[in-house]
Amino acid sequence: MQRNTLILRLVVLVGTFVVAAVFVGGLMATRVEGPAEAEAQLLSPERMQEYLAERGHEVVSLQREGGLYQAKLANGELLWIDASSGKEIALPARRGNALQTSELLRLLRQAGYQDITTPQWRRGAFEAEARDEVGTRWRLRLDTYSGEVLEREAL
Repeated sequence: MQRNTLILRLVVLVGTFVVAAVFVGGLMATRVEGPAEAEAQLLSPERMQEYLAERGHEVVSLQREGGLYQAKLANGELLWIDASSGKEIALPARRGNALQTSELLRLLRQAGYQDITTPQWRRGAFEAEARDEVGTRWRLRLDTYSGEVLEREAL
């Protein structure tokens, strides 16, 4: 009886090692891009300064916040620039209070969209996903104050 128990324990122990090895191997194979690799894809502050100077901007200060640079210009203007592409991000002009989520959803439904995800505020505008009357799924970028669709991208 003791011999059978010993064999059973050895089989369980070996099985545990095999499962652990498969699990670790899977983790290594699906390794997510690390912070250092993500940083390497962003434009450096020096390159961003050059880029803005090429466009005729006199930069007073430049700060990176996540995937965006905020540039304060000599004329007092603030620019938001995508840190990976260098594309300026237009922030909507304030026109009263920002819309509430329920109001945005109502406006999207009136425009014919359905199956709408909860709008999330990102980079100066709301973003949501919705399906149009034809059934096409869209990623929508909405004005914070009017609810107007600023951009839409088919998914």
